[in-house]
Amino acid sequence: MTTASTIQRSELWRLASTSYVLANQNGSVNDESTDGRIEFGVDGTTLGVRDVIESEQMEFRVDREPELSPALPALFPSPVDNAVSFEAKSLIVPEYTSIVVRDGEGEFIERPNDSTEFPLGSYCIEITGPMKSTVRIEDAELSVSGVVGPQSVELSLDRPATVSLGARSLHTRPEATITVPDDPESLAEAVSMLGSSIREFSAERSWPTLRGYPPRIRRGESLDIPSPLTVPDTGVEVVVRPTYADVYRLSTLAYYLGAPMTVGEVPAVRLDTGYTERLPTDGRELEERALELLRTWFFLDTLVRTDGYLISDREEYEQVGPQLPFYPPNLDGLSLSERLMEFLEVDPGIVEPYAPDWAMEAVLRPGPEGAELLPHLARVLAPVRVRGSAEGIRSGDPVGITTADRPTRNQLLSSHEGGSVPTPDPIPEWTAAALPAAYEHELRRTPPNAGEANVTLLIRSEERAKRLREALTRPSPPVGVGSLSILGTPTADTVADVLSDSSVDLLYTDLPFDEGSPVAHDLPRYPTADGRPAPAVSIFERSPRPAVAVDAVRRGGTGAAVIDGHIPADQIRTAIELLAAEGLPLDTTLAVLRLPSHPPVRFAGNCSANVMPPNPPTPRLVFAESVSESQHRVTWRMVLSPASWLGTEYQIVYDCFDDKTRLVGRDPTDRPTISSEVMADWSTEPDTTLFLNGRFVPPNVDLTVEEVEESARKALATDEADADESTELRGRSEYHN
Repeated sequence: MTTASTIQRSELWRLASTSYVLANQNGSVNDESTDGRIEFGVDGTTLGVRDVIESEQMEFRVDREPELSPALPALFPSPVDNAVSFEAKSLIVPEYTSIVVRDGEGEFIERPNDSTEFPLGSYCIEITGPMKSTVRIEDAELSVSGVVGPQSVELSLDRPATVSLGARSLHTRPEATITVPDDPESLAEAVSMLGSSIREFSAERSWPTLRGYPPRIRRGESLDIPSPLTVPDTGVEVVVRPTYADVYRLSTLAYYLGAPMTVGEVPAVRLDTGYTERLPTDGRELEERALELLRTWFFLDTLVRTDGYLISDREEYEQVGPQLPFYPPNLDGLSLSERLMEFLEVDPGIVEPYAPDWAMEAVLRPGPEGAELLPHLARVLAPVRVRGSAEGIRSGDPVGITTADRPTRNQLLSSHEGGSVPTPDPIPEWTAAALPAAYEHELRRTPPNAGEANVTLLIRSEERAKRLREALTRPSPPVGVGSLSILGTPTADTVADVLSDSSVDLLYTDLPFDEGSPVAHDLPRYPTADGRPAPAVSIFERSPRPAVAVDAVRRGGTGAAVIDGHIPADQIRTAIELLAAEGLPLDTTLAVLRLPSHPPVRFAGNCSANVMPPNPPTPRLVFAESVSESQHRVTWRMVLSPASWLGTEYQIVYDCFDDKTRLVGRDPTDRPTISSEVMADWSTEPDTTLFLNGRFVPPNVDLTVEEVEESARKALATDEADADESTELRGRSEYHN
């Protein structure tokens, strides 16, 4: 029901946004203004901030009814999408996830963990919640209280003063859609707009929260670029030949540089300093040079920013810094072109060993079908290669392949087939059939609440279904699951209903297949249901080809996997808990399972699809192997996926590791040994996914020292038995020889 209050609130949002537009017209905002992403509104003493892109709202409770006036974004040390000023003596923020206090110039002061007083001065308080917000105060004493626990935080001043509030959308989805005809020159114009989501083009853009989600691209009859989108003015230009292959290969680099893509005879990167970096004309050499430049420039940006918005003591800085011809922070004030001129003096071979792995790489066919995938690849800085043929591609067919996490952790495309980049036909193991629809489905999907995942299993035999019910319900259902259905020998109608049930968050089936479709118990073949929806994530056991996974994604799924082998019941339980409770990506989940004979796995859509959102966004895996009953060697790994926010830094707080920060995609090489007592403590950490001697420790299990050492005894006994068996077999072989 529409009430007077909702009408009033809506009108306030509109008026606040209108005020900001007028401020832009008066020249009070810089050229990178993005009016419309953030809106402000007042309801009594509550100041609401609305993220238009994300449809999220954040509230600030003021000690008086605020009278808003536009504020300059330049007042804030980091980019904001919109800003207002008002008078206040105190602010209460009911919901937030982190708070950082900086001085008026943006220099870090502290991250308060308790009530804290700050002397007279100017401050910028960064508050992260549903969006990034910054409160700026000048010439006042500041008190921050309530930061202990989940309650609201309060900012108090010694006197009423002018407070400026800026906010920036987290921008995790496209804000507009560009329509392009099937013409590579028009696509080059569209790619020129991808960088419109990037908030600034200093080295700080290497932080993922400043890059945003590029506008989507859709194929249509003519070129249509929405008016809010503009080509960033970075002084850099990327030149391509008018071919899909060239546009694809240079699309991610152009996005990261915020560079317009223009058509010419020879590929190049032009700088407004007058310098032109000519690129190879051979297609494969071009894509490798584009990858080399992207890796080098991105990594060096992360070194330049070490004294920027977030001060960091990076491990990679110590490793690479002495080999560079410049002191990285000194480049912070240079223009993008000037900075790239310095970067071009660096041998890419110096950077490569220390740069993070890519969250994803892609191989596309050289036709128009891959155009819609480019924004999703650019968002995660995925290098793009081109192989195969565009002939005979039908609507909805895979447009190429993307990499998946794999048991060896090596995601590089060059690791396949003896060092060569694979073609999309046939789809290699541990890669995904690339389908742009998967990413659109993911953007539209609303994930379940924690603990409420809907999981369904379709099992070909009642006997196996019975064993699975035993494994999945005793002593309790898998953690994270709210609804669990295990259907043995299902009828054709049941199969049809489940395969087209979009309320199912995870489907697992071992039904046999005929031409890519599962066979029901009482029907020779279940026909593909074009036009019907599908579960969010699907796993198809005993299937050598990904056709059924492709079909599931086409119909509404975000990602699906086919496994040419068998998964034991205990590992199915582990997979469900990793997906539903830990929020691990689909590919990582299957990569860490202990599967007999290591069966081939292939994917369709987003191989890093989630059943539940990961929390934290970059999950942390710890693998512990007992070297004695009381000592355990640990390996630390950060999960690398499109949700990993490439460019983010992390720090391991455990004493057995150094206190350096690292880029996500760079894991520590140390494998320290810890005691059973420490291992038991680690099992209680909610943000760490623990595997002890190959077995997953569910998040609802807190290990005791006795349980840790019992696991060690079993593992060591198994190792000794395996060693004895190996020695016996070797002896038999020597005897027969």
